[in-house]
This record gives sequence, C-alpha cells and structure tokens, in this order.
Amino acid sequence: MHIIEVLKPGGGYHMIIVFVIDNYGELSNGTTMTAKRTKEMLEKRGHTVRIVSAGPIIGEGYYQLKKRWIPIVSEVSAKQHMYFAKFDRKVMEKAFEGADIVHFFLPFSVSIKGIKLAKKMGIPATAAFHTQPENVTWGIGVGPAGTLLADCIYYRFRRRMYRRVSRVHCPTEFIAGELKRHNYRNILHVISNGIGPAFHLEETEKSKGKFEILSIGRYAPEKRQEIILKAIFVSGHKNDIHLTLAGTGPKENKLRKIARKLDVDTTFDFYSTSDLIKVIHKSDLYVHAAEAEIEGISCLEAFASGVTPVIATAKKSATAQFALDDRSLFKGGNYKELAKKIDYWIENPDELEKADHLYAESAEKYNLQLSCDLFEEMLKQAVEDKIRENAASTEAGRKISKRVKFSPLKKVLSAAFYYLIAVPLLSIYIYFVRGVRIRNRRQLRKIKGGAVLISNHVHTLDSAMNGIAAFPRKPVFTGLRANFELPVAGFFVNILGTVPVPETYDETKIFFYELTKQLRKGKLVHFFPEGELIKYDTDLRPFKKGAFHIAEEAEVPIVPIGISFHEKTSIFPLLSPNKVVLTVGDPIYPDAFKRKREAIDSLFEESQDAMEKLIKA
Repeated sequence: MHIIEVLKPGGGYHMIIVFVIDNYGELSNGTTMTAKRTKEMLEKRGHTVRIVSAGPIIGEGYYQLKKRWIPIVSEVSAKQHMYFAKFDRKVMEKAFEGADIVHFFLPFSVSIKGIKLAKKMGIPATAAFHTQPENVTWGIGVGPAGTLLADCIYYRFRRRMYRRVSRVHCPTEFIAGELKRHNYRNILHVISNGIGPAFHLEETEKSKGKFEILSIGRYAPEKRQEIILKAIFVSGHKNDIHLTLAGTGPKENKLRKIARKLDVDTTFDFYSTSDLIKVIHKSDLYVHAAEAEIEGISCLEAFASGVTPVIATAKKSATAQFALDDRSLFKGGNYKELAKKIDYWIENPDELEKADHLYAESAEKYNLQLSCDLFEEMLKQAVEDKIRENAASTEAGRKISKRVKFSPLKKVLSAAFYYLIAVPLLSIYIYFVRGVRIRNRRQLRKIKGGAVLISNHVHTLDSAMNGIAAFPRKPVFTGLRANFELPVAGFFVNILGTVPVPETYDETKIFFYELTKQLRKGKLVHFFPEGELIKYDTDLRPFKKGAFHIAEEAEVPIVPIGISFHEKTSIFPLLSPNKVVLTVGDPIYPDAFKRKREAIDSLFEESQDAMEKLIKA
C-alpha cells in the first residue's frame, strides 16, 4: 500500500492528497480560497493534490460531483454562493484510489459519507472546522439569541462527522476552544488559513482625498456591515469618509438602502485578488464588524498589507485576538464606540502611520508558508497514526498494546486498589513518616483535560508522591520494565497501572499511539524524563524527549513537578534525615505556531528551565 512507502525510514515525503470540498471554484467563499491556496503550496512542494467537488472544475486531478438539492436550505445558501455536493461512490472511489490521505473541509453529507468510504478503503482522514454554527444561526435571523440551536449544531457536527477523525484543523485558538467546550476529543491543530505573499506592506502614498475605510466580507447578517454605515453617519468626519464594502451576498440590497438613507459615501463591489490588493493599499483604515467569525482572514490580509484595523469584540468571533491594543477594538454592535475609534485614527495620522507598520510586522507569524508547513505536518502525522494503528492491529502489536491498554477488569482492580488502599495508606505514610509537602497543587487542579506530568527521579517513593499530588485524578505512570520484575514492588507497579517504556522501534510506535489516545481522552500521563532513579540527586540530569514528543502530538501541556530536599524543622519526618518538597509548576503548552520539531524542542527547553527553578526553590 502506498501509505507505507510515504514515511518508512529512508523514504521520501511525497504524498497523494485528496481534498473533498463541496463548492471548490466559488472564489467568493473563504473556505474555497483556503483550499485553493493550500493546494497550490502543496503542489509546489512536490505533493499531488486531487480535488473532489461539485464546483465548476474540469481537468486532470479534478473529480466532478453533482450538486445536491436541499429544499429551502439550498435556496438560502445559494444567495451566499454556497452549495452542496452529492455523494457518488464511483467518483470518490476513483479519486481515493492510491491516495495517502483524504482531507475533508466541510461537515456536510459528501464528507460524512466520504470519511466512511476512506476508512473502508484503509486511507487515513483529517477534517477542518471552517463552518461555524453561529453562521447558521445568524443566517436564519436569530443572531446571538440562537445559542441553544448553535450548541445543537455543534453536537450534530461532532456526532455525524468529527468523531470519525482524530485530527482536526482549527484556524484559531478561539474555535479550538469552542470545540473543546463542546466535548470534541480530537487532536486540534491550530493553523491559520494563512496570508498569501501578495498581501504585504507597500510604501505607497495614500490618497489626499477622502479618508478611505475598507471592509471585506460576504454581505451576510453576522458580518454586521450596517454597524459600519451607522458609525460613519454619527462620525464627526462623516463628509470626509469614503467606505468600500468589498464582497457579495444576500444583504446587498438592504445595505445599499441603508447607505442611501444615511447618505454615506459607499462603494459596493466584488474584486478579483489583484484588484482587491490595489483597494487595500489605497485604504487608510480597515473595519471588521463581524460578530461570528472563526478567523477573519480578510482582516489579516488587510493589516499584513499595512492597513490598521478596528475590530469588533464579540463572544463568537476570533478576530479581536489580532488587535495590538484597545485603539483597534470596539464592542460588537456598538456603532457609537466604533465612530469614536474611527475619529481617533482620522485625527491622529502620525499614530496611524506607526500602527500600520506594527500591524504589518505582527502578521508575519500568519504567513501562508508557515501555515502550509503546519498543515503538511498534520497530514503526515495522520499518516503516521494510520501506520501505528495498522501495527497495533497485528498479532504482535496486540501483545504490545496489552502493556499499555488494560482490560476492563484490570482497570477496575487498579482503580479500586488505588483509591481504597494505596492513596489512603500512602498519604499517611508520606506526609507523617516521610515528611513530604506539596506546593502549588492548584496548578494541577486547573487542568481539566489531558496533560503530561514530569518530575525528577530522586526518591524511591516519588511515583507515590506524584500520584498523591495529582489526586483525585489517577495518572498513568510510565516506568522501566525492570521495575515490574522487583519481588514486592513489581506487584504494586503492575496493579497501579504502570506502563512499561518501550525498548524497540515497533514498541515505540504503539506506545506513542496508545498513550496519545489516553491523553486525548483527558488522562494524566506521568514520565520521569531523566530515566533511571538516582536517590537524593540534587542536580537535574539530561532529559529524554519522549514525554515532550507525546505532549506535542496530543496537543496537551507539560506540567513540571520538582522534588527537592530540605532540613528538618520538626520531629517529622520520623524516618528521613530531611523533608521532601514537591513543587508543581505552571503548565507549559506546545506552541501551535511552530513546526513539530521546533515545538518539541521549545517544550523540551522550557520544561528543563522550569524544572531547574522548581528543584532549587
């Protein structure tokens, strides 16, 4: 199978990738533009990208589907240049044949059925979250009052599609947070849709005529362009402002009526990319008033081109995260506050010029090249997941998995022993006999999902200490295989659910695969990155990278726990010459904006530095 050739040792990285997207070719749609640019970037890197869509596409590498008609829904969506593809097994089987991975852009019927087909054909799949349920609630006219309906849509998307894939592309931390809030258990890859190289700062002379304000986006209810029109109407500089509303959509006639009624000098038009760039460079200020937005790529493109933005703050919009200070923010729906911000920038041209350059610099981390790097890595990781899954399903693999994935009976016995016997007795022993003290435990209690705990390995009972620190949660401990063979301790190591660290390449693949699944389910996994135990060692030894690789893979934080030794200040501990102190550090999260190797290295270095400080505290 071609998938095995992709990532085998010494192999290349050429992949055959299939994009499934309902309306590829509709360039007024942000999702289509993202797919188009990503396809072009991946092909420049030597990959083959096939497109499956109902869009107006022909030629090699394109697989045409028919449009799917949904009563009422299709009529409404067509006004927003959105349509749905109809699943065709023969067409999709032909598109999927020989593919290494399939990526699904939208949570509709063709993707739901397509994921099942990919799974049946043994091909890994990933998905993107580009369709915000709030776009639906605003589109049908209920706006912010549609919270309950939006929650139902999140649930429906998860049940019908997203639970069937492990990795999901999220354009912003905001939407990743929304998915976590709605109990999505996927590995969420936060990757900006990316700013193309054509959008960059140019030192062009601004128009000496009217003050040019630009807003780009579909003429749709959630985009709130009417707020911009009202703000200009009450602005102290109304007669000196020209507004360009670039886009197309069902609200165009209504917006034109508002502009005429308020007598706001406004241009309505839809621009090609090259013409849009010219419009951006002539603009003095960009206004983004949307109250439901997963990212707001048009806003990024504008300030990457050196146009300072003013952005609405709203509970269901991510775009406000790009603002550098409060001068670029206004409360969503509040046109009077927006008018004040517009007037401030008009009246302070020197500050506006400085801000233009600062925003252009801030856009660098959202460049399309980096976004494509991260997207490409997500696809490769999904291929690796499939290889590990295949390895785990073999007879030899199942034997290895049993060391990591316990039977229901062992889970029950382990939990019963842990909570009813081990924790009560060990708590009394380590607190009163060994004089252990735990500091800053609240950091562990703040973490609701999965996390990797790490600590220095300097005491016979340091596993027990870390377990007590994590209580009431029960961590999955990792340990050397030799520990399982100890006469008495080996029994406790086994019954407490300790996982033996791998010793071979095949074991490592399955070890990573199974533990990543545990972390995604919200478990705590504990590592001693120093490896072997050296009693009472006061110096931190070099770390191994396994813990950090798994944390980055599962997109969970590292929580460092430093063990240090202090002189006795009372009769306790009874059996130790000194007091033992565990200090829990702040969680350290993988950097979502770095490539995998860089993110692991950064996590590794930050964790070592944090641990050094904890054991010296």
